[in-house]
Amino acid sequence: MSIDPAEFTARLRAEQNDPDREETLRRERAGRRRKAILGAGAGLLIVGAFGVWLADAMSGGRPASEPFAPRMLDERMWPDSWPATTNMPFRGSPASAWELGSGGIRVPDSKAVGGLSEGEVSTGLGSVRDFLIATNLSDQNLFDVKPVGVLDSLPLGDTARRELEEAFTGPDTGREVLDLLTRFDRDEVQVWAEEGLARTRGTMTYEATVSGELLVHADYTFVYVLMETSGAKEISSNGFEVSRVVIHRQLDVLVRRGQLYPRNFTASIVGDDCTASADGFVHPLFYDDREKTEKWAPVDPYDESHIAPAPPGTCVRPART
Repeated sequence: MSIDPAEFTARLRAEQNDPDREETLRRERAGRRRKAILGAGAGLLIVGAFGVWLADAMSGGRPASEPFAPRMLDERMWPDSWPATTNMPFRGSPASAWELGSGGIRVPDSKAVGGLSEGEVSTGLGSVRDFLIATNLSDQNLFDVKPVGVLDSLPLGDTARRELEEAFTGPDTGREVLDLLTRFDRDEVQVWAEEGLARTRGTMTYEATVSGELLVHADYTFVYVLMETSGAKEISSNGFEVSRVVIHRQLDVLVRRGQLYPRNFTASIVGDDCTASADGFVHPLFYDDREKTEKWAPVDPYDESHIAPAPPGTCVRPART
């Protein structure tokens, strides 16, 4: 039987504040002693294990092995399968040690290459960095404001520009735009931005094409913390449930005469409900969605290997977030 974390912590808080707590514990200790004596008399106890248990049972508090041990009020003690909260939004996540937001998008040293000067390379790399920030870390974009600056950096008629334009023309625009853009439905969730809009890590490399243009390869992972806009579930004292969405992006960008031509762009989105409406938004999964995802294939969202696009209609659940 699974334990609901909110009910769990509510019970612990109630027990901790119960004026009759000492009397309740006294009755529990007496009950455990009776069971121990009866069990020993029946010859059903294993001596070594019983000795450890009995010492805990008679020590004045509940044994740590019991499911409602008071120490579990400390969120740091929770199993990773339990939801994180606004108190510790990156609890159990490797992203807790990553850079905040754009700090994780570092541009490599610029060197002249293939007829391109050091300055031209530097300008091109900076433009790609700005594009990644605008499409993944802009508060306007995350909250569904049309990214005019991003669109202006792309040439008219380009496939990527067309997909971005269509994403803001109305509902049911499909999920393709999510290969380029991170976007959440503000009526559904809000980004918990107390520590920045996301945690970020990745690499950027570059080369010159045979025609003397700059080709930039970007490979970055973004980890977002989301809270339901209304009806957020209080899990612990002053701590509301959050969901983490991990987006791994890989894209090649050709820089030509000051404009960007995104090529071969794809993304792996984990922690997203792909059965939700295909409206161009990421729909985060929360703890109560776990039954829905039981038959979905588990994946490690921090796997930094090449992204293999999932077959249409295939959903995955995070092995960890």
